Amino acid sequence: MMKKKMIPLLAVLFLSLLLSVGCFGDKPLQATSAKGEVYTMELELPVSLGSQSKEIPLNPQFKEFLRKGQSYMECPTGEDIHMVEVVVNTMNTEAIEKKYGALAGEKAQKFYGDMGKALTDSYVQSMSKAAKMTNVATSSAERTIDGRQAMVTTVNCKMRGEDEVMKVIYLYDNEESWLVAIAYPKEKEDGIGKQLEEKIIPGIKLVR
Repeated sequence: MMKKKMIPLLAVLFLSLLLSVGCFGDKPLQATSAKGEVYTMELELPVSLGSQSKEIPLNPQFKEFLRKGQSYMECPTGEDIHMVEVVVNTMNTEAIEKKYGALAGEKAQKFYGDMGKALTDSYVQSMSKAAKMTNVATSSAERTIDGRQAMVTTVNCKMRGEDEVMKVIYLYDNEESWLVAIAYPKEKEDGIGKQLEEKIIPGIKLVR
């Protein structure tokens, strides 16, 4: 169990812009990236991620196993995507090896799996609280993205009376984990929702 829930970085900004009026339209996808300590994530989105990340507090449950946490976040003032956030956690591999043995071993891999689920659940719970989501329903599925084990969690909810969808993609890695959250209106399932499933999520890459 998590000792406490952490509000995601810039949640207030997310709330203020979430359902703002504007015309984001059918803007084409563009290449964008986010830089961690070990990898750079490359992906295509209809919005560019900011070049500067913000350092975030380490999750208290896993603090001894993490070296650094950082986040990139954008809240477009339009209709297709309400929020994009990329959260990077750089691992303290020495501490993990000391407690769980070789990183590729069974004990360490179980730890990585448990941590990924816990970090994803914590993120969804924190965002649900910050955004005052109601009628929240989640489902998760294991995926392979860029040749890596990944988990995609779909959150269906209501915010301010409107149906909303948030996709949370978690990529497992022994050195650095990556979480990508993308929120959009349910009515855009045939647009950005379809692009997410067919192009954006499968196209995510981690490059050294």
